[in-house]
Amino acid sequence: MKSRSLSHLIGLALAPVLMLGLSACLPPGSDFNSPSPNPAPEPTSAAATTQPPAVEPTAAQPAGPAGPAAPQAEAPVVRWVPVGPVGPNDPTAGQRYLLLQQFQCDALAESVRPDSVQGAADVTVWQAAAAVCRAVQSGSEQDWLQASVAVAATPRIPQTQCLESTVAATSAAVIAQHRASPGLPIKATSPPGEACPRHLSGLTVVNEDLTAVPGQLRASGPRSGGTIVRLDGYYVRVGDILFDGEPAFPEIVSGGGDYQTMYLRIPPANGRDTLRISITDTVDISGTVTFYYEDTAPSSPPPSTGPSQTPSPQPGGTQPGGTQPGGTQPAPSPSTAPSEASPTALP
Repeated sequence: MKSRSLSHLIGLALAPVLMLGLSACLPPGSDFNSPSPNPAPEPTSAAATTQPPAVEPTAAQPAGPAGPAAPQAEAPVVRWVPVGPVGPNDPTAGQRYLLLQQFQCDALAESVRPDSVQGAADVTVWQAAAAVCRAVQSGSEQDWLQASVAVAATPRIPQTQCLESTVAATSAAVIAQHRASPGLPIKATSPPGEACPRHLSGLTVVNEDLTAVPGQLRASGPRSGGTIVRLDGYYVRVGDILFDGEPAFPEIVSGGGDYQTMYLRIPPANGRDTLRISITDTVDISGTVTFYYEDTAPSSPPPSTGPSQTPSPQPGGTQPGGTQPGGTQPAPSPSTAPSEASPTALP
């Protein structure tokens, strides 16, 4: 009995010694009491374990079309009306063009109110331009709708009305751009150059009825004068007419008003072979045209001074066989004898 108790006590005394021996065999930092076969390492200092934060995407990085970084569409740019040019003494059309060019939309609209224009034939194009001008400034969809309706109601403007033609083309282009980019503001810029530079571009010989004489390679006529010519080009209000650089006062056959084509009667040669013609306007105008005196050149036919000896026209407005000079009828040719009557013409 005593021996069993003694053995028990000796075992209890040797247990700590065995534990110390086993712990010396383990690697440093090992936890003898941990049941895990792969114990986690002990935490180290904060500087050694801190990881850099994740990089957040910014607007500078590319993104998809629907992403938050998608770029906003820029305002489309349209060409506004360029410089006319327009002078301070120009007629009404020039003053309206100047208001439009300077984006004085309200002033332009006021100048073309229905109760102030008194049925001017060209008022529609200016009313449409004022509506487009206001829509560009405000960006309101209601203003754009009114401008679209006004532009659609504008009649076709002939190229001879240079200012109105330019305004109509600009208004239509702005409306087309708005329809292509609805909801975006329109940025209007004035292009370089001039819309309607004033110039003389040619000289055309015409008849008494002001129609062009066919077959002429250049403007020419007899030395005795009297030839009627048309000044070709674009001019607004003719001031002076100059022959060879000197002010002259020729007969004005037709025209002479604002924006009207001018027709002149050429004076006698008085020893000259050519006549250089130029004009002044409310602003500078370029170009000089030349008339040539030629004795062999046909002049404008004179107006009729007496009753014609031509036979009365037959029903239908035609004359049998035509006339010879002097109004006499040509003798019938043997080959033009009447043909045998058709059986349907017999009674």
